[in-house]
Amino acid sequence: MKNIDVKDLSYQPKTAPKPILDQVSYTFSEGHMTALLGPNGSGKTTLLRHFLSQIRVSSDAVRIDGKAVRDYQPKALGQILAWVPQSHSGDSAFAVEDVVQMARYPYKSTWESDNAEDEKIVTEAMERVGIAHLRKRQFQSLSGGEKQRVLIARALCQTTPWILLDEPTSNLDVKHQIQIMKMLREMVDEKKISVIVVMHDFNMVARYCDQAILLKKGNVVAKGAVEDVLKREILRDVYEVDFDILDKDGKKIYFAREDSGNCDTMGE
Repeated sequence: MKNIDVKDLSYQPKTAPKPILDQVSYTFSEGHMTALLGPNGSGKTTLLRHFLSQIRVSSDAVRIDGKAVRDYQPKALGQILAWVPQSHSGDSAFAVEDVVQMARYPYKSTWESDNAEDEKIVTEAMERVGIAHLRKRQFQSLSGGEKQRVLIARALCQTTPWILLDEPTSNLDVKHQIQIMKMLREMVDEKKISVIVVMHDFNMVARYCDQAILLKKGNVVAKGAVEDVLKREILRDVYEVDFDILDKDGKKIYFAREDSGNCDTMGE
């Protein structure tokens, strides 16, 4: 079981007046699509960067499959976790298929070239995300949404048991938002891939995710099944906005209320 275990993780850079993460504990269980929620600045991306060893700390607060993240070699970690950042400015001089193909690096020795199996994986990843027609285009020439889909295809091409995504639908139109979220859900259900996704859209979370962890100012406010986290009173306390929650065909639909006013004085 390659669970990601977080225990009492705190992080405060020297320049920060207070911790970005404060005693965060949670077990991200294999086989789930977990939403990472919270207002801007609540520590969501920082938490994922600890998983990726982009932020290195001396403690063993983050473990994958029982082993501290800091003890993994980069290639070994790259065979477990794939990462889709919120934005990406590199790889601008490469064609789309080359950007996607870079994901095969963790499986290669020095100077080892790609083989037929690698090329098959690259093609399947691009087809799954719907960018095969862009394969010869230069990455820098693409729109923001197209670039985002290329990065998602690259993560799929990495063939890891875990995929981490930071607001993957932020640059996508509605059609492609649904396509990507549906695809991720199918991969969890059919291919037993585990997904952690930073999201702000509660309706997408309610439709496609099964677990959630909600952060505010670096602290865990709620965690567990999505329906237990996305409760009106919890969301109101965290986001300082009231919500109307409707039930349609067994799914919750969330509407932020414009007349919320001062949440400290709102009644139920």
